[in-house]
Amino acid sequence: MRLSTRLMLAMVALVLFTAAAVALLSYRNILAVVLPRSLDIMDTHTNLVAVALQRSVDGAHADVASFRSIIGLDEIMEATQGDTRQASGFTLAQLCERISRRLKAELEAKPSYLQFRIIGVADSGREIVRVERTEREGPVRIVPADDLQSKGDRPYFLKAITRRAGEIDVSAVELNQERGAIETPPVPTLRVATPVFARSGQLFGIITINVDLRPAFDELRASARPYTSVYVVDERGDYLVHPDRSLEFGFEFGRTARIQSDFPDLAGALKAGDMEPAIINGKGGSRFGVALASVALARGPRVTVIEAIPYDRILASTVAVRNSSIIAASGATIIAVFLAVIVARGLSRPLTQMAGAVQSFARGETATVPITASGEIGLLARAFEQMRTEVRAKTAELEYEIKERQRVFDTSLDLIFVTDRKGHLLRVNPASTAILGYEPHDMAGHSVANFIHPDDLESMRREMIGSRRGRSKRSFDCRYTHKDGQVVPMAWSGVWSEPEEKYYFFGRDMRERTKLEQQLRQAQKMDAIGQLTGGVAHDFNNILTVITSTIDILAESVADRPQAGAIVKLIDGAAERGTELTQRLLAFARRQPLQPRDTDINALIRETEKLLRPLLGAQIDIEVALGTDVWHAMIDRNQLSTALVNLTVNARDAMPDGGKLTIETENVMLDEAYAETQSEVRPGPYALIAVSDTGTGIPAKLVDKVFEPFFTTKGVGKGTGLGLSMVFGFVKQSGGHIKIYSEVGHGTTVKLYLPRASGADATQTVAPADLAPVQTGSETILVAEDDPLVRNNLVTQLRSLGYTTHAAADAQEALACSRAASASTCC
Repeated sequence: MRLSTRLMLAMVALVLFTAAAVALLSYRNILAVVLPRSLDIMDTHTNLVAVALQRSVDGAHADVASFRSIIGLDEIMEATQGDTRQASGFTLAQLCERISRRLKAELEAKPSYLQFRIIGVADSGREIVRVERTEREGPVRIVPADDLQSKGDRPYFLKAITRRAGEIDVSAVELNQERGAIETPPVPTLRVATPVFARSGQLFGIITINVDLRPAFDELRASARPYTSVYVVDERGDYLVHPDRSLEFGFEFGRTARIQSDFPDLAGALKAGDMEPAIINGKGGSRFGVALASVALARGPRVTVIEAIPYDRILASTVAVRNSSIIAASGATIIAVFLAVIVARGLSRPLTQMAGAVQSFARGETATVPITASGEIGLLARAFEQMRTEVRAKTAELEYEIKERQRVFDTSLDLIFVTDRKGHLLRVNPASTAILGYEPHDMAGHSVANFIHPDDLESMRREMIGSRRGRSKRSFDCRYTHKDGQVVPMAWSGVWSEPEEKYYFFGRDMRERTKLEQQLRQAQKMDAIGQLTGGVAHDFNNILTVITSTIDILAESVADRPQAGAIVKLIDGAAERGTELTQRLLAFARRQPLQPRDTDINALIRETEKLLRPLLGAQIDIEVALGTDVWHAMIDRNQLSTALVNLTVNARDAMPDGGKLTIETENVMLDEAYAETQSEVRPGPYALIAVSDTGTGIPAKLVDKVFEPFFTTKGVGKGTGLGLSMVFGFVKQSGGHIKIYSEVGHGTTVKLYLPRASGADATQTVAPADLAPVQTGSETILVAEDDPLVRNNLVTQLRSLGYTTHAAADAQEALACSRAASASTCC
């Protein structure tokens, strides 16, 4: 029997025997399908809208992190803390202009951004650079320096400067303000900021982006489906988007307008940030179908998108179907026989098409769905077509998400491991080649224990076990062994996924950071030693002042006693040696008086070479290789000559059997990359002097100690250990840089980077005055000196010359003494 015949008989029988129940059954069946489907559709649409809102601002998080590397930002930090013209050759205004142009181009390329700003912590948080749009999608302008404002009291600034290096602060969504007042028309804004630190680690300020949310909110409003109200609320429930625009951002205008007031049943869902689509009661008892989705804007504040549609609108099509069914069933009872054939034939074709469409959908093929059919089959066909469209959209979105995750996995500079419960590597990202020297396929399938440093195996096992016992995310350090054998320190974070029964590990190479920390510790140690040495040398110099000033007096008093005179000469010699030692210590501590001047280092080396040949002896071959057009250096000539002599004497002692000494000069530029790896180095031009020998060399473990006072590799009783210390302190005090390279059995090279002279010699030398005969007098002299030995010595000598002398230990005592009416009130 044909399908049309069977349908005709079935329809006649159905109409005749069940006409009274058709409407009720149709209504209940359709209701069971339409309500859940409508809520699911609403939920899908709400999630899509929320994701679109999130993606519209996600780029700001990455942008503000990347802008820390803007060329010129470090020069601005230096310029604001020192001279306006730095070694880069640009003034502060020029540097700001250069960065402003760069930010202007960025702002022009991103229509949703309102402002880029660099705000310093100095001067009450004053803006250093601001680039902005004055109108939505309007032209971009660079704000003149006179219009820059102080933002030190703004909450987002105070919050951002508390962040650590690399952290991003995202503000809540609020209306933008200018000079303390809300802009008209209001502009919903999201601020994304990160702190900026100078090379010294000192907080400099923040970089912030203002994101205009109007385009995103307008697009969200436009996406609202018929009869559906769309809301966006913050974590407190305040309206950010509302069909009634007057209720938006009520908290900014001192009034309360929250979602909990209109939909009390959503209070708990807002706290949880999630809720299944459902039918709830609104204010006044009206029922609504509601779906919500929460997202974090730029990884910051959470906002919730809510869609609500009246319950009767959800069931409008169902009620219509019910009423139509009743009418159709009543009429069909009368004319069923006459229309059975026509109806049967009309139903058989769309049913066949629907069956074929379902089978094709299951196979992933495309088939025609009878969406134009009438009645229940048409409704079912249209519902099926809508479901098929949504499934395809969700499938495409899922495929896109998978591709994005794979792209992050493939391009990450950090190491990513995926392992099973026993620690066998299932997946390894390409960063393994750069960090550990292994290709991903060389590591996959092997146990992670094969690559961990043996001493860290046990701690790694404890971390893996701890992850499975409830501590889902762990951060720890673990060393790995590179393919070439070197040890690679790594900082790891790991997580155990119970549903997948897999570990996910993310590791960062810490070699460069460890190297920088070691250099910082060495620089801090040398600074501490310098401060201690300077203090000791200063006090010792005061003692020597008393000794040397009394030697002549003592010599005169024992002129008729030869034996005592010989003792005085011994004291005088010891004092001279102490003075020389003190000067060397002060040189290391960077406290010696210097007279820097424009110096032709090539000419100075030629003069010094004449002194070196008899000093070093015939067994040392001296080679001088002077560069062409070597820059003049701003340096103390005498101290530089002394430093060269010290270096060559050290080189001679390192070549007891003879060898070759080479002195070279050239021009060098130390760039920012080099300066970041070396303590106290400013990028810029330098005149280089390199002193090399072919001596015994210095062991690697001792190289970092050679500049420390009294450290020597010559053995007990050989050398004072102050030669290199004096050179180190002199170069550092002159604003230069010193570096030593040595290899045992091959020799040593010491490189002096001297600051380039920028103009004519500004120093003046004063010819020594002829010594005048000692004068005596009867005047009164007030001596103010904090060191009691020096003070008493000066008082004694002045009184021996006939002066009336008063002494004061500090400024207050000196002032009191000078104001006194009589000498009897002074000490």
